Amino acid sequence: MQTVSLCMIVYNEENNIRRCLESVRSFADEIIIVDIGSTDRTRAICAEYGTRIFDCKWAKDFSEARNYSISKASCNWILLLEADEELKIRNLSGLIQYLQNTVYDMLPVRIAHFYGHQPADEKRAHFSGGLRQIRNDGAVRFTGNILEKIDTTGKSVDYTAETRRFIQILHYGYMEDADKNKTSRNISLILKEKDKQLDDPWIDYYLAVEYYRLGEIHEAYHTVNAAIMLFLLKGSKPPSLAYKMKYDILIASGQYDTAYEGIHKAIALYPDYVDLHFYKGMLEFNHGEYEKARNTLRYCLLIGETNIEYLILSGSGSFLVLHYLGLCHEIQGESQQASKPSDRQECSAQGSIQLKYVLKI
Repeated sequence: MQTVSLCMIVYNEENNIRRCLESVRSFADEIIIVDIGSTDRTRAICAEYGTRIFDCKWAKDFSEARNYSISKASCNWILLLEADEELKIRNLSGLIQYLQNTVYDMLPVRIAHFYGHQPADEKRAHFSGGLRQIRNDGAVRFTGNILEKIDTTGKSVDYTAETRRFIQILHYGYMEDADKNKTSRNISLILKEKDKQLDDPWIDYYLAVEYYRLGEIHEAYHTVNAAIMLFLLKGSKPPSLAYKMKYDILIASGQYDTAYEGIHKAIALYPDYVDLHFYKGMLEFNHGEYEKARNTLRYCLLIGETNIEYLILSGSGSFLVLHYLGLCHEIQGESQQASKPSDRQECSAQGSIQLKYVLKI
């Protein structure tokens, strides 16, 4: 029988931690909590669930805290969660059997990042795949002080994301009622890291993400462009995330002409990224090119929303596409093929989407 250790680092999470721990009670054989200095009721709530709680002095190094937490794990597998997340179990027996038989060391898990108002709704979410289920071989390590990443060197990864059939992670940290102090704290930490590594484009990218979360659109756009330029100067293809964010910003701020001029270049780099094609279809619609928009949107339906390599907007290959296709048919006088206005209003208001950018990979 395969066993599972939940490993978490926490800091003042009394508003979230109970929901998270409740969600793993039937799955985790042990729960490892590394507290980096909580002053609220986080520790007391964790103690109710029989967790093993360890203290770690905060040295502004997330990898150090992550590595400390997984060093305490004694089970076959490690599950990584954040306090503002919840584990949704679809098939527990199937998951246990999969863990027993899989040859892979690292398993991507599908994550739903909710945005907007309560209650959470999967129609208002982005989806990604994150390495959250990891075989505990004693050699798992995180690297990077602030922008920590798991080291996959020498590890086999199940990029088919078979785990999606069994579990999903629900992330609430980007909803309207989420703690905005975390974002301000993150900006401060990233700026300090940037002083040490001026030429790291990933630092600029993550800084842009935090600016966007705070609603500082001009700073976000300037910074994500700086990140893209740094990637290019280093001879690297900028990541799909950077282009997604750039066009999120342009569309959300109404800069349709600028977005329209450049979206083709982004698609040339990532031709299978459904969000970029969806943005293209929206922009063609905005420019009155309804036949082009219809062809582009139909292609979105063919691509779908299952590629775990990308951060994907819910509906970009399904209901939001159908909304815009309905508008195209309606404008072109094909009323029989247009969807009902009442149905479309649930998907989008005024024929436009105010995109909320989220990231937790």
